Amino acid sequence: MVLMLFMALMVACTQPGDQFMKSWKTTDVDIETVSGLPPDTADGFPPESYLNFYPGGRVVCYTRSGHYRMFDWEISADEQTIYLKRQALSLPNLQLKIYTFFPNYWSAKLPGLDSVRLFKYTTVFTHEDHDLLDPKSNTWRLRPDHRLSDAELKAKVGQHIQYAAHYFDIVIKREQGYFEPRFINLPVRFYRGAVGIQKFAGTKLLWRQMFYDDQEAIKALRYYEAAFRSLRSMPPEKDMLKGLRRSFSKMAETFNE
Repeated sequence: MVLMLFMALMVACTQPGDQFMKSWKTTDVDIETVSGLPPDTADGFPPESYLNFYPGGRVVCYTRSGHYRMFDWEISADEQTIYLKRQALSLPNLQLKIYTFFPNYWSAKLPGLDSVRLFKYTTVFTHEDHDLLDPKSNTWRLRPDHRLSDAELKAKVGQHIQYAAHYFDIVIKREQGYFEPRFINLPVRFYRGAVGIQKFAGTKLLWRQMFYDDQEAIKALRYYEAAFRSLRSMPPEKDMLKGLRRSFSKMAETFNE
């Protein structure tokens, strides 16, 4: 009787889709598509992409090419189909027909593809209670639908630099030993013992796409330059990653002054 009551309480406390609230890496990808669209836009999950589901109906997809996308999601009553809404990409909603589900991996069939996509549990972008793909800490990645005010633009750059400091902190705590410049998407070049801000012509398209247009990106670059000028030099750390963490933490402080 006690066991039955306990199981009933467990069912009552579990919401549909809770089992997906983890970080997943896609594998076994067939990039042949019926539509002929490039794989990075055809189904939303190109080779080596990462998928994180969140409460409140949000899901994030991060691709190894550096693209960060947010969708809305919901699961069918029988928990056999996941629906992803992709209005921001002007693409039809995506249905993931679930084939199998286990605690550390699950598989699904994507429309227009002949293969089954496998999603494996991963901790690449997480450490303890920290989640590097959390939508709340990644708003700086999103391109605005209007021109930002000076205060809004400065805040966006400040959030980006603070995120970089947080990223280096997690890399150090994970004892990773390396970092991925593409992931933090900064308009800088990393050298041994130094970091240099880029001229606009040398910045990557992925960074420029964070802003309303090139004019706004040029304006934003001045805020990055001002933050780097305040630093003057890299802190004298023997460990490069610790030096970067300290440098970006100090630069982030200038946006609170």
